Amino acid sequence: MVLLPHTSRKFTVTAGSTETVAGGAPSSVLPAPIVVAVTPGALGTMVVEYKVSAAGEWVAWPGGTVAVHTIYVLTAPVYGLRFTATTANGVGEVSQ
Repeated sequence: MVLLPHTSRKFTVTAGSTETVAGGAPSSVLPAPIVVAVTPGALGTMVVEYKVSAAGEWVAWPGGTVAVHTIYVLTAPVYGLRFTATTANGVGEVSQ
């Protein structure tokens, strides 16, 4: 899923799967600040990861794995965001 600057996206993350949000081109960054929110489904958990370089490894966001609605503001640009839902569908949201 592509996120253009100064836009928002809200999407469902199916249990056991991931959704990835990236800039418009393969090496494009998502400019800061980036508001990231997740709402896990009932009895489910979610985790968000980001990349600090295009070829880098995924890094877990500061909240770790969460079981309740959680919001973080990333204050530096990232090359992608990956949302994972575990045992229940959840909702991810990204806003710039």
